Amino acid sequence: MYPRVREASAWHGRKGPWAAVLLILTSLCLASVPALATTVKRLGLKEIVGASDTIVQGRVESIRSFWQGRQICTEVTLGVSRALKGPRALRLTFLQVGGRVDSPVPLEMTVPGAPIYRVGDEAYFFLQPGRSGDRIVVGLFQGHVPVRRDAQGDFVVSGGSRKSPAQFEEEIRRHMAGQKQDPSGGIR
Repeated sequence: MYPRVREASAWHGRKGPWAAVLLILTSLCLASVPALATTVKRLGLKEIVGASDTIVQGRVESIRSFWQGRQICTEVTLGVSRALKGPRALRLTFLQVGGRVDSPVPLEMTVPGAPIYRVGDEAYFFLQPGRSGDRIVVGLFQGHVPVRRDAQGDFVVSGGSRKSPAQFEEEIRRHMAGQKQDPSGGIR
């Protein structure tokens, strides 16, 4: 019986250094991976419409990133095709935290969950007032619904379903109709 115990102890002693090396390597690998997290409350279209003071379909005309205090912001200018809620304007601008600047040194700041815009992109934009009075997209990526095209025509994906822009707009209008009006004429 004693020889078996010695064998087990001898084997365990040999495993120890390898286990320590494996633990160190695993720790180094995990330490080198950035830990990014953005918690976004999942919103349904009804909540997105309710939180928005402006809903438009438009095309991204320009994108400009700049320093605002200690963070990089991106100003996105839209050419508005259709205004479904809020002011009727040919152009509309909103801000998003993150972007890329070249001065004083090239630097890029990204926000997990925030959409990335490109000039020419067409989408529905659900906007709300931000802290500094600028408009921002509701719920990060949730307030940006791209218009896509394929052989069957234009469509959006909303609630996991493919919809034509007309169907999507009708759904938005139904949600707006269900909102209560405040005495000043605004929607609550």
